Amino acid sequence: MRVIPQLKPISVIQRPNEVILLRRALEATYLDDDNGSVTALLRVLAEGSRTVAELPAAMRERGFEVTEDEMADAVGALDDVGVLLRAGDDGLDAGTRRRHESNLRFYDLFAGLDRTSAQFHRGMASADVLLLGAGGMGSGVLQSLVGLGAGRVRIVDFDHVEEKNLARQFAYGHADVGRPKVAAAKDWAARYCGDTVVESVHARVSDVDGIVALGRGASLVVCAIDSPDDVHLLVNRACFELGVPFVTGGLQYSTLFYWSVRPGVSACRMCLELNREDEGGAMPELAEQSVVLPAGRVNRATGPVAQLLAGFVAMEAGRYLTGTDEPVAAGVYHTVELADGMRTTRAPWPRNPRCPLC
Repeated sequence: MRVIPQLKPISVIQRPNEVILLRRALEATYLDDDNGSVTALLRVLAEGSRTVAELPAAMRERGFEVTEDEMADAVGALDDVGVLLRAGDDGLDAGTRRRHESNLRFYDLFAGLDRTSAQFHRGMASADVLLLGAGGMGSGVLQSLVGLGAGRVRIVDFDHVEEKNLARQFAYGHADVGRPKVAAAKDWAARYCGDTVVESVHARVSDVDGIVALGRGASLVVCAIDSPDDVHLLVNRACFELGVPFVTGGLQYSTLFYWSVRPGVSACRMCLELNREDEGGAMPELAEQSVVLPAGRVNRATGPVAQLLAGFVAMEAGRYLTGTDEPVAAGVYHTVELADGMRTTRAPWPRNPRCPLC
C-alpha cells in the first residue's frame, strides 16, 4: 500500500537548535535540530504529498542529503509520538466527510500511519447500541450517538413525554407532550440525520432475559434508567450473557457519576456490590444503621447537568465502539461534585473473589 505520511495540524515551535511539537495542549515533544534538517522535514511532511521513498529528493531540494532508510526511521519516530496522519483518499464519500468533519478531526488525535480517522468513524458507523432509557441522560446520549454517526440505536422506554421533561430533554418539544418518548426520539433522529437507524421499543425493562432479548446483536449497552432498583445488576448479568460492555451514569443529590463494565476484563457491577457487603462486614457500625426518612425520588437534573452526564457517558461509549483509546471508566467510579467546585474523583474497584460472573 502506498502510504503518504502527513504532519497533523499541530503547533510547531522553532528555537535555537531545537524544535517543539505541541500535539496536545499539555503535551510537548522536544527534538534536537542543530542544522535545521528536522524543521525542513516537518515542512515537507506538512504538505502530505510524498511517500517515504520520495522524501530524500524533497530534502535534497532543501539542501540536506539523507537516505531513504534515514527518512523511514524519522517518519517512524514521529509516528511513535503521534504527530503523523496517513494522507490520501480515506474511502469516505464527500457528504460523509462534510457532515463528520469535526468528528474526523477529533479522531485525528488518535490516528496514525496504521489507522486513519476514517477507520475510527467506520467503527462508529458499524456500531449497534442498545440504549435503555429515553429520559434526560438517554435522550442526550441518543443525540450524541446520532451526531457521531452510529449505525443503529435501539432505544427502549415505557414513559411518555411530559411538559416537565422539556427543561432538560432536548430531543422533545411541546408538540411531543403525551407521546411515547421512544416514538418522539425516533422522529427527532430521522429529522436530524437519517444515517443512523433508530428502532423504538415502547416497553419496561424488568429482568435479565428481557435485556438479553433486546440486546441480541448489540455492540454495547447504555443503561440510562434507574428502575427497577437493581437495574444495574440486571444489566450487568445480561451483558455477561451478551458478551458486550455497558456504560451507565446518574445523579445523586448534587453528585454526577458514571462508570462502565467490560465483561471478563474489568471488575463488574456485582463485584462492586460484593465489595460493599465485605466493607459492611468489616465495619459493624454500618450494619446498625437504619433509614429514618427516605429521600424519595427527586430529579435535580437541569439541562446543563443532563448534557454533562450524557456527554461523559457517550464519550465512554465512543471509546468502546471506535477504539480511539482505552475506556477510562471500566471498573472505575467517576464523580463530578456539581455543588462542590466541580471537584472530580475517580475510584477503581477491584474484582471480588466471590463474584460468580468474574
